[in-house]
Amino acid sequence: MNNALKSLIRQHYIDLQGYVSAGMEMNKSADKLFMNANENPYELPGLEELNRYPEPQPAALKEAYARAYGVEADWVIMTRGADEAIVILTKLFCEPHKDAILICPPTFGMYGVNASSMPAQRFEVPLLKEQGSFTLDKDEIINQAKDNSKNIKLVYICSPNNPTGTSLSHETIFEICEELEGHAIVLLDETYAEFSEQGSMCDDLEALPNLIILRTLSKSYALAGMRMGCFISADNDFTQLVRSKCLDAYPLPRLSIEAAFHVLSPEISAIAKENIQTLIQERKRVETCLKDNKHITHIYPSDANFLLIEMEKAHEFWQYAQKHNIILRDFSSKVGTENCLRISISTPEDNDKVLALFESFR
Repeated sequence: MNNALKSLIRQHYIDLQGYVSAGMEMNKSADKLFMNANENPYELPGLEELNRYPEPQPAALKEAYARAYGVEADWVIMTRGADEAIVILTKLFCEPHKDAILICPPTFGMYGVNASSMPAQRFEVPLLKEQGSFTLDKDEIINQAKDNSKNIKLVYICSPNNPTGTSLSHETIFEICEELEGHAIVLLDETYAEFSEQGSMCDDLEALPNLIILRTLSKSYALAGMRMGCFISADNDFTQLVRSKCLDAYPLPRLSIEAAFHVLSPEISAIAKENIQTLIQERKRVETCLKDNKHITHIYPSDANFLLIEMEKAHEFWQYAQKHNIILRDFSSKVGTENCLRISISTPEDNDKVLALFESFR
């Protein structure tokens, strides 16, 4: 394992003797009779095959993820959404009551909430507002993460960022990773990467040993209800340690595995990619329609499937939309997104209903 990772893992996990489940001892195969996991042999009607545990990390599904993201299969750790990846990595690197994470608000709230539950300390380097958008404060991120008194183990960067929609510079992220090698892990959350022209940094993983990338099928592949995601590291020894010591005995539900296989198949994946392009065009259309609205003071550039808008009476409009059974996300009282609402892009019909509300709001 490269020292950029090994030196930052909690010693507890280096020494830990991981649990070996029955499913980990032997790959599932139809030609074998499995009597090693205390499973009930009687299937129930309509629930066929759910009486058996699935493979903890099915090899064929790892290959499907790897093809989708252009990486090696052994680099992939499959999780229940990207949220579980955040939990696993915080637990692996942050010693409770000692270590810390660094986040760049406004950003996804679960990074900080999960760290606090450890508990691990949280430091913040807010995004900078420049030319009507947001950017990373590279120098301050590096300075804080290199401050040994802070014990920062993880630096979370979300690109495109939630809730701002901003694609953050890959060149800047690359430089941050280089500067922090041996000091901290950079966790790059690429939940919305499929919506961005900038794309992914998966091609940079081998060059950056302290970079770990989070991905999910929830947004671009329309699979939020099945909770399937992953994280990716180019260090095979590291991913093997995670598989053997950090995952639940049977971390992935069978129906979620089957759904992921289905959505990553060439036929369904092609449909998902068409839908992504439709959402991008709808995002551009909605943005154009809202630009001249008298209530809106700014629309932040977005590379995701949502728009962050700044407006007069933002909270009041959120309430107004709610009365019309349209639920938006209210960020108007959050630091860095004052007077802002986040609008998820939906079908043209749904988007037209939101646009009509803006026209009728007084």
